[in-house]
Amino acid sequence: MHPIGPSDVPIGDIDIWVVSHGGVASNAICDHLESQGIRCRPANYGLICHKQHPGGKLGIPILVIHGDYLDAIKSMDRRKYLTANASKMLLGIDAPEIPLKRFLNSYPEDPIGFKVFLESFKDSEDEVYFLEYPYSNEQASIAFKELGLNVDLSNFALRERKRKWGRRTPEVQKILDVYSDFEFGG
Repeated sequence: MHPIGPSDVPIGDIDIWVVSHGGVASNAICDHLESQGIRCRPANYGLICHKQHPGGKLGIPILVIHGDYLDAIKSMDRRKYLTANASKMLLGIDAPEIPLKRFLNSYPEDPIGFKVFLESFKDSEDEVYFLEYPYSNEQASIAFKELGLNVDLSNFALRERKRKWGRRTPEVQKILDVYSDFEFGG
């Protein structure tokens, strides 16, 4: 059984908090960091990887990976993570059973939670770096240096995004329409 959350960020168990809205290869960068002994995946990672900043000062570096919003939505939908990630960003819980229609009705201006999620980090007192996907190794290296981490990226490469988008439900199409002009100035 999976814990339903919400869950606190276990500051003592991680060296950096890597978060994203989903669909932007945050797992790939976490795999790379963990392979170098940099702790970024605590036991409750599945609950906090798409969570808003809880407020106050956590005192750990935070890497927020964001961007490519429309393809990220399609990617999350293709992999069946769209509702789970929306529930994490908007509600702080992992509740994939909530229908997308409910998010559209309850949060018509931000049904997946991109805006509220990103703004929560923008207003944080912590050391936060916004890394826009897709990014180069040079851009990622700058992010880690800014956050005070020495990360070797010589063996890291983002893989090409899969572009096999299946048919979309009317709800997913409405969500894509909501975010069609979305930009974040982090």
